[in-house]
Amino acid sequence: MIGDFRSHYFTKCLALLLVGLILVTPCYSGTTETENSDNDNSPNTNQQEQGLSGRVFIAGDAVGISTLPDTLSFLNGVFPIDDRGFVELPIYGKAKITHMTVQEFENFIRENFKDYLRFPDIKAKPMIRLSVLGGVPRPGFYYFDSNRSLWEVLYEVGGTMDEDGLKQMRWERSGKTIEGNLIPHLQTGVSLRDLGFRTGDQLWVRTPGKPGFAEKARGYLSFVAAAASIVTLYITYSVILVRQQ
Repeated sequence: MIGDFRSHYFTKCLALLLVGLILVTPCYSGTTETENSDNDNSPNTNQQEQGLSGRVFIAGDAVGISTLPDTLSFLNGVFPIDDRGFVELPIYGKAKITHMTVQEFENFIRENFKDYLRFPDIKAKPMIRLSVLGGVPRPGFYYFDSNRSLWEVLYEVGGTMDEDGLKQMRWERSGKTIEGNLIPHLQTGVSLRDLGFRTGDQLWVRTPGKPGFAEKARGYLSFVAAAASIVTLYITYSVILVRQQ
């Protein structure tokens, strides 16, 4: 009887151990998979991120189409993208492009305008709208290639009119200052896209200030000196005439 009791007790313990192993194994394996997925930058994850980042056409931006060497083509230019992601193309009409990559859009142009293209070399560039205001020779609203640098933006508008214009330049969005010191970005040549510029952002450049008291005083003194010189010349000339008589 004692042997049967021991056998039954051993069998029961073994069964409980097996049940425990069955319950613990899925939890352990699941935890391992989660940890691996969180800590490991797998190729599939990177490919998904690259795929999302490749879709660069955004509603409200624009697309620049280059048909070089045929610069007279009606497709050569900048075409705004509306708030629904559509672009108005000549002859074809509206086409939604916010779901396309650059390569897909270039293929789309080649396929749908093959009867109007003299050369198959089509290049498309995502463009963003920026306003450059203040102390620059050509202030206004521009479409810029998002791969261009901040230095190229300033070159396009003619630089700054004030010697300290670069130091006083600031980047704003919706009335709030994003960054007030842009000198490092001018030196590195990082693209507008990598810097985080978006359509509607503004670049404010310091406007040459009004002359201060010292500058005004110098102006007045110059005027007084010029007037005194004229009076002196007049008196000298009058004295010479009197002596000659």
